This record gives sequence, structure tokens and C-alpha cells, in this order.
Amino acid sequence: MNTRYNVKRWSHVLTVAALLAAGGCTTSGQEISEQSMEERIATLRIGQSTKAEVEKTLGLEHRTDRNRWAYNFSDSVFEIAERRQGPGLGILPISAGVFPTNTRAVVILAFNDRGVVERLEVARFFSDPFINDYWYVVRETAKDPLESIAKLGEAAGMKVVGLEKDVATFTLEDHGTKAKIAVKLDGQTLRVTSRNPHDRLASEYRAFAKREYALMNSIGNSEIVQ
Repeated sequence: MNTRYNVKRWSHVLTVAALLAAGGCTTSGQEISEQSMEERIATLRIGQSTKAEVEKTLGLEHRTDRNRWAYNFSDSVFEIAERRQGPGLGILPISAGVFPTNTRAVVILAFNDRGVVERLEVARFFSDPFINDYWYVVRETAKDPLESIAKLGEAAGMKVVGLEKDVATFTLEDHGTKAKIAVKLDGQTLRVTSRNPHDRLASEYRAFAKREYALMNSIGNSEIVQ
């Protein structure tokens, strides 16, 4: 009995050693740097960046749905575990690989028919305040886009503060959570930035996130943006 156990244990050790040798430097996993993430996002341009440029900047691994791409950037670790089921269980009883842990950023892009970015959404989960950015191309036919977005914000339960046409900016304040959304129009580019100061497990975080989602969904489905 002991001999059989020792042989089995030794085979596991050899398997782990082989996996480590095959994995090489990939066994260390990785941590997503907030600075490097921001540098990559900063190179993307609404109305200019192409699909090829996006893949060069953000990588080839993304979910694709027609002209909509989604990237999930997560910290990862290298793990080795004993397999309990699956094909070849007796031959390879150990599984190993790099697995995601904490999601740090989610980037979603929408492209027009020419393959050029027309919408960009970035959700960050590094530390509070949690900042989300939304960039859109404003339609040339849109009339008074700032006023229109202000009305959508009020409809979502937010207060409009500092609406100034000269500088093309204003702020939306959430009544219940005190979180804020900054709105800025730069030519035909609209940027909406939300700041959620609450812990991700707090009820205030979830309440504001729901109103933020409702607002951005209203803007995205409106005639204001492409």
C-alpha cells in the first residue's frame, strides 16, 4: 500500500516539475498596472483609431460581437491543482496554468462600418473613487447636446450643476449617494466621467451604479450620439 502511494506521489511530483518546465516564465502570473492601463487607453482616439490599432494597443484577446469588442484586464496567478475529473485523469492528474483573479479594468469599444472606433467605455476597479469613462462621437445633426444630456440626467434622478455653454461642461450630482458625473463636449467628441466614491460592497455603490447604467443606456440609445 505504501509503495503504491509513494509511486503515485512521485509521479505527481514529476508531473508538476514537467508543468513548471513547460510553463517557463509564464508561471509568475501578472498584476495589471493602473499607470500602464491609462497609457494604453490614452493612445485610443474616438473617430480615428482602427481595429488594427486597437489590437496593437490592447491585444488580440477580446470578445467580439459584430462591431463591438470587449476586453477584460485582470490580475492573474499561476496555480497547480489536483484534477478530480476530466479526460486523461490517470495520465495527467495535475492541472496547471495562469488563472485570473481580480478584474482591474473592462474596456468596451464600438466600431462603425469602416472599422473606426465611435464609442469607448472604460470601467476601472483599482481603488476608490472608482472611475468610469465613456466617449462618444456626437452626431452632426444633434441640437444642443449638452442640454439634452442634462435632461437625461435629471430624468435619471440627478441634479445638474454648473451648466456652461461657453466651456461646454457641467456636472451631474446623484442625490442619494453624492457621487458625481462630469460631462464635457469637445468638438464632436463627448466624454462622460463618473466617480463613485463608495466601497464596491456598499449599497450606495450599487444604487449609483444602477442610475449610471440607466443614464449611459439613455445616452447611447439617443439621437445625440452615433
